[in-house]
Amino acid sequence: MTDSLPRFISVEGSSYSDQSYPVIAAWSLENNDIKDAIITPEESWEDEDARLADLDLEEYQLSQMGHPAWEVLREMNNDLQGETVYCMNAAITERWLDRLCSEFNEELSFEIASAYELFPDRLPEEFDDQLRECSDLLLMSQDKCDELVRLLQESWLRLNQLESDY
Repeated sequence: MTDSLPRFISVEGSSYSDQSYPVIAAWSLENNDIKDAIITPEESWEDEDARLADLDLEEYQLSQMGHPAWEVLREMNNDLQGETVYCMNAAITERWLDRLCSEFNEELSFEIASAYELFPDRLPEEFDDQLRECSDLLLMSQDKCDELVRLLQESWLRLNQLESDY
């Protein structure tokens, strides 16, 4: 991959309710590798609409396989400091990251932006189509954080290749 890839992030939450909290996060590093983490929820986080089964997780996995929320926040802030980080569903991603930050009276050291902003001259549907095509070709799911980050990287590369062919 090229050295100049944008940074990408994907966060999955317990649900889409107002009480939801972040459960899984994945983000790209400067060298284009992907780091991911299951986030152990804080005791104060409760979500009656939690859909952990949809994420292929059980409650016990959050505590046994998860990393403390403060540790995940620290890692993200260290890895992404000063960057603009692109994602799908920027509003919900930002809400889950805000929930993480507010728990520890911290701020994000990076900015969140929509992946669509990477191609202001293209329709969002073109990016969505490219993402689906990459998903089909690479046999990856847009529903898994680490795979979505990889698909965002691949889609960005392909769309830039298409633009340079014009």
